[in-house]
Amino acid sequence: MPRVYRVPYQGTLTNAGGDSDLLEILPADDKPCALIGMRLCQTSEVGDTQEEGLRITVRRMGATVTSGSGGSAVTPVANDTVDGAAGFAAECNNTTVATTSGTSTVMEEIGWNERASPMEFWWPEEAYQPVVRQGEALLVRCETTPADDLSIQVTFFVKEF
Repeated sequence: MPRVYRVPYQGTLTNAGGDSDLLEILPADDKPCALIGMRLCQTSEVGDTQEEGLRITVRRMGATVTSGSGGSAVTPVANDTVDGAAGFAAECNNTTVATTSGTSTVMEEIGWNERASPMEFWWPEEAYQPVVRQGEALLVRCETTPADDLSIQVTFFVKEF
């Protein structure tokens, strides 16, 4: 039976380094994962008139994946107290993005006006949820360098089979 986990993170999305992997999921052996939703928030730009549109992508990387770095390992939180620990590894806000020797497939293109906070995105039906398997990586990447640093609060909702 699938279990749902939350991957919460708060930190700074900087304008210094270019692209950032807001989320990186590496599934465990024989435990595919699906991204079922995400909530992106920021609290530092609420009075700033310099709104920006940020390009957010959901990517699947296959073959040999090299994990990104510069971010934080995050412990997924079980949605139900009877569920065990998640098998997948999660990292947030990697400033050096993940790479692959295989194909990097953009599964979703999402525009986020950072003043529209929170921004929620849900995949309501299983047929539309991005899925990754062992040896692959699921990434939510900010493809736009913000004009200045943003204090972000993000939560990703991940189903593990």
